[in-house]
Amino acid sequence: MRFGKWLVLVIYLLVLTKFILFKHIPSLNFLQMMDKSQLVLRWESANLIPFQSIRLFLAPSNLTPAIRIQNLAGNVLLFVPLGLLLPLWFRRCRRLFYVTGAAAVLSLFYEVVQLLFGFGSFDVDDLLLNTMGGMIGYGLFFLFKKRRRDQT
Repeated sequence: MRFGKWLVLVIYLLVLTKFILFKHIPSLNFLQMMDKSQLVLRWESANLIPFQSIRLFLAPSNLTPAIRIQNLAGNVLLFVPLGLLLPLWFRRCRRLFYVTGAAAVLSLFYEVVQLLFGFGSFDVDDLLLNTMGGMIGYGLFFLFKKRRRDQT
């Protein structure tokens, strides 16, 4: 059982990494992007203003609904499993504070990697949406736990 939960966690993190870091990278350019000589902070494409890109995706514009959903709901939904799985597997993570912190730290890790290697762009709104996804996952865990207690 212990091996299985770690395997699921590793698979989840690999899938998360694929969707966050490698969604737009052609496989041929990957090695070039990992070249240390190209390691520069990409501040020009970073969004450090909270809710700026969220407002952009919610405001009327030429953006397709698919792009809006991918950027808003996608960032939330990617972290829901983390918020659900952590308290299931780790007793220490059975409090909202720990799950929120874990989601925020993991999201910050991905955002910093994007800033360093240019796999995407650093966006503080992604950090907020990802963390919210972890919190929603925790909320689902809490509801399942409460429902299970009520049934016994």
